[in-house]
Amino acid sequence: MASSAPTTPVSSLRPPVSSATKLVSPSSLFLPCNPEPKFPTVVAARPIQPPLSASSHEPPRALASFSPAADEADPEPAPLTLRRICSGHVPEHVLRRMEEVGYILATDVQREALPALFSGRDCVLHAQTGSGKTLTYLLRIFSVMNTQRSSVQALIVVPTRELGIQVAKVVRLLAAKPMGLEMEQNKSYTVMALLDGGTLKRQRSWLKADPPAIVVATIGSLCQMLEKQVFKLDTVRILVIDEVDFMFNSSKQVSSLRKLLTLYSSCNSRQTVFASASIPQHNRFLHDCIQQKWTKGDVVHIHVNPIEPMPSCLNHRYLTCHRNRRHQTLLHLLQRDNPESGIIFVGEQSEKSKKAGNPPPTTLLLEFLKDSYGSCSNILLLEEDMNFNARAASLSEVRQKEGYLIVATDIAARGIDLPETTHIYNFDLPRTAVDYLHRAGRTEVRE
Repeated sequence: MASSAPTTPVSSLRPPVSSATKLVSPSSLFLPCNPEPKFPTVVAARPIQPPLSASSHEPPRALASFSPAADEADPEPAPLTLRRICSGHVPEHVLRRMEEVGYILATDVQREALPALFSGRDCVLHAQTGSGKTLTYLLRIFSVMNTQRSSVQALIVVPTRELGIQVAKVVRLLAAKPMGLEMEQNKSYTVMALLDGGTLKRQRSWLKADPPAIVVATIGSLCQMLEKQVFKLDTVRILVIDEVDFMFNSSKQVSSLRKLLTLYSSCNSRQTVFASASIPQHNRFLHDCIQQKWTKGDVVHIHVNPIEPMPSCLNHRYLTCHRNRRHQTLLHLLQRDNPESGIIFVGEQSEKSKKAGNPPPTTLLLEFLKDSYGSCSNILLLEEDMNFNARAASLSEVRQKEGYLIVATDIAARGIDLPETTHIYNFDLPRTAVDYLHRAGRTEVRE
């Protein structure tokens, strides 16, 4: 815009807040336009609840008001528990461990998807970030495991090392022995992570010496092992592709993913599960799944909350400012919001900027905040160009701190489990609406 007059936001979204909702501060979207913005007073709401408990649309029973007479006349149905859905499918020791860590009530995607998964059908799990997709496919995996066989029976493929570490952690959490329960030796599970940055020699020796039952792998590391014929998929009973839309849209990963789905294994010998919070043109994707033989012909699409792709408890706002004022505008917002923990998303550096020898925009912003923003001493960097050890060190440091501020590229938008995050700032615009969905979803992670 050519005008230099102060500009206020055109609109802001403020959904109704129920009695079961705690108010926290907002997500923000910056648009580089006019200087000296005025700042509206808008709050965002985020449900506070234990992991994978009841759906966010259902208030806790203790907060619901009712009269005894009305309750007797029209009794409220009991919430559907995960144990009730999984009974007869998932081993008892896994169910007990699941309940120990707080997974009690089924979410929407679990209520709809688990019966289809237990029937053996291929599935596309399409639901909001934080809706419980990870636990959904893990419960199916545990239901098909034969602990008397040491072969690889389940394979979970992820796009990034960070997501792989997170998923492997949840698998090991559920596979651990429940408290006070004596387990037979043949009921234990071996879990292995084949992730980018891992030592190929170590992974190869582990696979040969003691083939694990459940493997979590990045697509690059997995295909490297398959090409060297160190690892075969003959015994895999269930294949899960997490963040499937991200991998199909990545020029680096799509070729390897197609090989995995067709060349290295057949859809007829396995159950295939695709999962993501966003699957653009999902009808076309389902058609391709069948035509390309990535799945069997009776694949089922589990689409939860199709009209509401993001949690309604989040508030979204944007500010307009001149490009040269973006750093100061962000600083003003941080000082006003004083976020407990937040992520600031910055765009990738262009190839032209790299060739010119310019510093990355993430580095410039990080240095500015360290010099100007004294309210948070834990300001960290997370970007794709960092080596694996540096990224792991940043995430490890974040999880050890009570409050943090991360300057990140879109690598943090997929699968980074930081449920304490209260604020998301889009310093640079996301490339697509799907990217915005995944960025904003970092404040609602419950998987």
